[in-house]
Amino acid sequence: MKGPAAEERRRSMAPLWAMVAIFAAPVIAAWFLFLHPEYLPAGRSNHGELIEPQVPLPSDLWLLTPGGAALDRSRLAGKWTLVYLAGGECGEECRGHLAAIRQIRLALGESQLSVERLLIMTDPAPDLAAELASQFEGMKIAWTDREGAARLLDLLGEGASSFGRIHILDPMGNLMMRYAPGAPPQNTLRDMERLLKASKGWIKGAHSGHQ
Repeated sequence: MKGPAAEERRRSMAPLWAMVAIFAAPVIAAWFLFLHPEYLPAGRSNHGELIEPQVPLPSDLWLLTPGGAALDRSRLAGKWTLVYLAGGECGEECRGHLAAIRQIRLALGESQLSVERLLIMTDPAPDLAAELASQFEGMKIAWTDREGAARLLDLLGEGASSFGRIHILDPMGNLMMRYAPGAPPQNTLRDMERLLKASKGWIKGAHSGHQ
């Protein structure tokens, strides 16, 4: 027989389980549709490469903003994030991908409020991160040292070839899909549209957006 203490513990845990459900539901729905495309119209499949198993972005991975502060990961929680991995430089090709990511997000219309953009770099030149932040307003920029980058590349299992790729980070903080460096932006857009459709009505953290 449950006593008052047990009942109180159950009630105190309710908000926690509610938060877990909020963040987990869109991921579960999206993964179900990607793994079972027969439930989609005309049996369409994803354009990107599924990362199996998915790779959690390590909570202890050293990620700093251009100003030197730790990246506020809470701003990514509950949202889908378009992530671009770069080395210590960001030339014409890199900036072209960042421009494509910006256009992909804008093309999502109202759903863009549920999507963030994140650039992760390795030991960039001191003024480069600030320059990119100015050029691509609203995009989150973080940099890590070579040890942190090596650790992330090892987790992704693709070595240095992970640089120059767009990745999708799910609302639970897992890298779950990636695209070849030369993949058309339309491929990422179509997959994002499907992910957002699958998770519509569940993601609660998008109250404000940016252009």
